[in-house]
Amino acid sequence: MKKLYTLAIVLLASSAMFAQSQRLTLLEEFTQASCGPCASQNPALNTLLSANEAKTVSVKYQTNWPGVDPMNAQTQTWVGPRVSYYAVSGVPAIKFDGNVALAGTAPNALTQTAINNRYAVTSPFDINVTHAFNINHDSIYVSVEIIATGAAAGAFYLQTALVEEEIIFCAPPGTNGEEDFYSVMRKMLPNATGTLLSNSWTVGQSQTIQFTTSVPTYLYDLKQLAIIAFVQNNTTKEVFQTGISNPLPIANDASLKDCNAGNIEITCVGTYDFSFTLKNDGASTLSTADFSYTVGGNTNTYTWNGSLATGSSTTINLPTSTLLGGSNVFTCNVTSANGNADYVTGNNTFSKVVVYNSVATAAPIVQGYTMTTFPPANWNVINNGAAAGWARSTVGAIAVNGSAKMDLWNSPAGDIDDMVCPYLDLSSITSPVINFIVSKASYTNSFDRLDVVVSTDCGTTWTSVWNKSDPALTTAGAVTNAAFTPTSGNAAQWRAESVSLSAYAGQTNLLVAFRATSDYGNNLYIDDVNITSAVGVNENSLEQQISLFPIPSNGDVFLNLSVIKDNTVRISINDVTGKTIETYTAAKSNQHKVVMNQLQDGTYFIQIDADGQRIIKKVVLNK
Repeated sequence: MKKLYTLAIVLLASSAMFAQSQRLTLLEEFTQASCGPCASQNPALNTLLSANEAKTVSVKYQTNWPGVDPMNAQTQTWVGPRVSYYAVSGVPAIKFDGNVALAGTAPNALTQTAINNRYAVTSPFDINVTHAFNINHDSIYVSVEIIATGAAAGAFYLQTALVEEEIIFCAPPGTNGEEDFYSVMRKMLPNATGTLLSNSWTVGQSQTIQFTTSVPTYLYDLKQLAIIAFVQNNTTKEVFQTGISNPLPIANDASLKDCNAGNIEITCVGTYDFSFTLKNDGASTLSTADFSYTVGGNTNTYTWNGSLATGSSTTINLPTSTLLGGSNVFTCNVTSANGNADYVTGNNTFSKVVVYNSVATAAPIVQGYTMTTFPPANWNVINNGAAAGWARSTVGAIAVNGSAKMDLWNSPAGDIDDMVCPYLDLSSITSPVINFIVSKASYTNSFDRLDVVVSTDCGTTWTSVWNKSDPALTTAGAVTNAAFTPTSGNAAQWRAESVSLSAYAGQTNLLVAFRATSDYGNNLYIDDVNITSAVGVNENSLEQQISLFPIPSNGDVFLNLSVIKDNTVRISINDVTGKTIETYTAAKSNQHKVVMNQLQDGTYFIQIDADGQRIIKKVVLNK
């Protein structure tokens, strides 16, 4: 919703006919993109403000607590002093005309009655606010005229704020789920202290204050920039009058904004026809636009000609591009609109990643997420528009060695996110199976779901071969008051799962993905993924074949590693907390010594990674 305010102030034509003026009230809110109560209370507040555009304007200050908020990071210079000015100690919090008494400080304390009552109180001031851009739209000229229509005395200051009326994110910028933000303060002129005014005003007295300032480069949309100015008594904090200069139209604005931009698409074909949507968000008809686009490091240009009315869109298809094996990053930028610079830069870029699976990786596939890079090499994450999605966690099923985390705590209900394993060739293994370890907590009345899905046509269609949803998916019970993080190595919180892929035995071009469907529940963790051969009825697993002795031990222990197929094996020593004490690579042998006599008495776990499997052996050390 775009807010267009009507300034209900009458500027009298004759200086001989002054009277008290109609008031325009001011609502100031302190809020934050990671504040849960803010997300729950802001919609009702915004609805109330929208219904009273002729009576009330608002300025929203994005604070630097309780969590992340990119809008605050851009404006804390001015937000901090306003927080201190009102001694705000928590969010959300509101101030109505500075010091008007309400039923509380939460947004729901502002009511229609409160607005009507304050609006009926006349003001001794009129305010007339105007602004204009320079020719390059990188500087702004602001003029504020204050006229006394009644006598007034006090410690008056003029506060002038650049406000972005509407900021719409494609995904929540914080953790509370909010994507739409209104009347966000972006800069204060000349600073957060404001401009000192005369402390005594008589009828007919006036003052004009002018500013010239650079347009903040961090603005999301220049077309949403408004100027709000208000006269405030710094002793009582009462706001006496407010004025607004509404956003100005921008002639040329070629927009490529797409909330699906940046997503990953998978293909097994070496060429791709990239396309994007061009929308005319400017005030003038768009007849030509120039673009620069890059695919796989090669930069090209493209010119579109046509006739696109304000608000209209068209699809632009680029010439066929040749893909490289692996990830191909496509980025397109607007370089001009109607032969001139496009001054609204926040919507000028479109990006996409296309993964070309040119060669399949032979199974087995083993992934323990021990490397900090995520997703791991040849793995892909497809997060469908939400900021929260698959990411690496430092906790692990066996030790503090990492896992893949799906942030269902912050994912909106219905959000579907895939973590795709490497493109697989299963021809070298028999009875294929995918083993993994899962950890999950539930949330009240939420039923998150995990599917293991496979595709034999490079991701065009997918088939679920395994799925569980809460409570069956849950391993750690219900956690209702906090985002769930499991304890590394805590067997009570992690569960091993095994999914047969026997129906796809012999496939040379298989995709396997973990698909999480959010019901706005609690976090999910995947660790120790292993796509390998299942152990048959007449076969002995490595777990059975690898022996460890003596148990208990009064010093070093020995492993029989002669049964492994690999030439080397990775050995890790972990304590009961999951902490890795030592990790090293050893050659296969029938009597490998694990040196432990330097350790204190207690219980330890020897982790053996070999032949695409992970084996855990318990050792009790009693010297």
